[in-house]
Amino acid sequence: MNRRRWILAAALLLGAQVALVLLYLRLERERAGRNVPIAMEPRLEQGRDIVVERPDGSRLTIPARSDRYQLVHFWATWCPPCVKEIPSLTGLARRGPSGVRVWAVSADPDWESLREFFGGELPRHVVRDPTGEAASAYSVRQLPDTYLVDPAGLVIARFATRQEWDTAEMRATLERLTAGSEPAR
Repeated sequence: MNRRRWILAAALLLGAQVALVLLYLRLERERAGRNVPIAMEPRLEQGRDIVVERPDGSRLTIPARSDRYQLVHFWATWCPPCVKEIPSLTGLARRGPSGVRVWAVSADPDWESLREFFGGELPRHVVRDPTGEAASAYSVRQLPDTYLVDPAGLVIARFATRQEWDTAEMRATLERLTAGSEPAR
């Protein structure tokens, strides 16, 4: 009987250790997911004027040349990495560097799915690419995909895959990329 109790106690202790290790690994995986490394590639190519749709159905032309830098972000509510990323992009749009305008260009087929995603209240920076022409103009191959366009209309950086936009590291990167340039007149 003592031997059975010893085996049972050892099995329970081993089970508890395995559970703790699995919990630790899960927490580490979640923590690592929050610290997404910045995936940025420098570019120097002409940006494109794109036509997008506003929530009221009207068309809006986002010109490549602007009075400030523009972060043109392509995403969709059906894209899992995009869904994880969009809250931080919305934070950047609200509290980002003053010289950067954020556009979240959705590939969703309708406004209903976007309204549902945002709980009925669409942020001002969210627009839609109903024809796919905006994504084609930037040669978007997968979502999410983001381009930083300078005031002269040049794409100076591409951020491939999911990013954490509302972090000190990303703010420093954007400030470094946008420092020292005068807006085009």
